[in-house]
Parts: sequence; structure tokens; C-alpha cells
Amino acid sequence: MSKSSFLSALLLASTSLSAPTALAQDATAGSVRYYAGIGMANLKAGEYVYDGDRKLSQLDWESKGVITGTIGGEVDIGYAWKLKGRLDVGLGGDGFMEDRDWLDASYSGWTHQSLHPDTELDRYVNVLLEAEKTLVDTGATRLGVGGGIGYTDVKWTARGGSYIYTDVTLHDTVGNFADGVKGISYEQRIPTVFLSANAEQRIGALTLSGVLRGGAAISYKGIDDHWLRNLRFTDSLDPAPMVGATVTADYQILQSASVYLGGDFQKIFKTRGDTHVRNTVTGASGSFEDGAAADFQSITISAGVKGTF
Repeated sequence: MSKSSFLSALLLASTSLSAPTALAQDATAGSVRYYAGIGMANLKAGEYVYDGDRKLSQLDWESKGVITGTIGGEVDIGYAWKLKGRLDVGLGGDGFMEDRDWLDASYSGWTHQSLHPDTELDRYVNVLLEAEKTLVDTGATRLGVGGGIGYTDVKWTARGGSYIYTDVTLHDTVGNFADGVKGISYEQRIPTVFLSANAEQRIGALTLSGVLRGGAAISYKGIDDHWLRNLRFTDSLDPAPMVGATVTADYQILQSASVYLGGDFQKIFKTRGDTHVRNTVTGASGSFEDGAAADFQSITISAGVKGTF
């Protein structure tokens, strides 16, 4: 056998032996990465009441500078797939609510208004679960696509406040609610489904990454308790478009640890739906087709640590 024939045979044997090994490595799950941080969030939600195309009422709920805690992680499951998860929890915060009514069709402005600076954020929970497929990985650059599900639950309670009502003439009744008395509570429950595009770039010890998400809110619900009137309004809302984005900068400080700074955005676009109202004392109830609408938006900035094992 000539030297060239021997080298060709050796190369062929080496390739045949290495291919199953590479396939096995590709099919084997890899490392687990986790992170924990603390941040601040701005949250706002819109609650609307309609009679046909005419808007009767709008309640704007908002909290700024809400302290949040975040935990999350991701695990390689083989074949360039990874599973990712994140949990954000509000750790308490204040808010503000403005309630306006348009009860006179002959007047374009609002007829009733109440302001509630003593509004408390009762709950904020945001969960994301995602599966991602890596399409390109050069070691420094990684691109992928994926999809997943999410769930957001946010609730406020407004107490006290002031009001301007229209009784006989426009804005003729002015007064205040008793301090500390519960007026209205409002909760949104928002399950989502989405597709995602992911990108990551490593520059030395620095890693920049971003995710774009697009999908829909499904089985979207709003729950409003008017405590002074003993009424509960439950809104069953139509699917709503959803967009979201996450950007993160990591800086490696140890072989298996880094610090990070990140930002997250989510928007649920306004959608209509049906309302069911029930008197919580007498049990009397009724329904109004297409009588409600809602929307939601959150912006979060967080910082923390990441680890690998």
C-alpha cells in the first residue's frame, strides 16, 4: 500500500470513529445556568366599559418604581435545544388610579372623575417558559428561534380619594371619599403564547443578548370589585396581540459566575370582551356582550448574578 493510500485509509477510519462521538455529544444535555436579581418595574393597565362603540368609563391603573425579585435559569437538553424559565415577583409598591365616566352623550368630555392616590399594588407575578433552538453558534455569536408560554397576574386596590361628579349641572358635585375605605379593586389575569427570536454576542468577558417575542394573550380576564356598591364585574376578553423584548448584558467575574444588568418590556394591546356583573350581597347578575376592554404594559430593569454548573 502506498503512503498516500495508507493516509487516506487512516483519515477515513478516524472520521468514521469520530462521527458517532460528535452525534452523541450533540444529543447529550449540557450545563445548567441560573440567575437571581432585584429590580424595579413600571406597570400600567387600562380598564374600559363600552355601550356599543361608545366608551362609558375608563379606569387607568399605574404603579411606578415597584421593587421586583427575579429568578430564572436555562438548561441544555441536547440537539441544540434549551429550556428557559423566568419568574418576576413584585415585592410591594404604591400606585395611582384615575376613574373617568362619559355619561352624557351630548358632551364630549368626562362627566364624572375620581382620583385615588392611595392605591396599592396588591400583587404582581410574571412567569415565562420557553424552548429555544440554536440555529447558528460560532462560539462568539449565537442565533436561535423558539416559542413558549407566559402568565401575568396583576392586582391593585384603590382607597379613599376625591371626586367630581355631574348631578344637575356639569361637574356640580365635588367631595372626598373617607380615607382608607376600599373603593375599587382590579385584577388582570393574562396567559400568553408566543414565538421568539434570540441573539447573543460574546466580546471577551462581556456577553450581550436579546430576545424578541410576539404572540397573543389568550383567556384574558379582568376582575373588578366595586366595594361600595357590592358589585363584581368579570370581563372575559378576546385574544389580544402581545409583544415583548428582553435585553441583557453579562460580565464574567469568575469561570462559572457573572453579574448582569437587564431590561424587559411587555405590552398587551387593547382588546374588547364580554362582561358579567354580580351583586355580591343579593346574588343578582347580568351580562353585557362586548361591554368591556382592557390593556396592559410592563417595563422592568433588574441586576443580579448568574451562575453555571
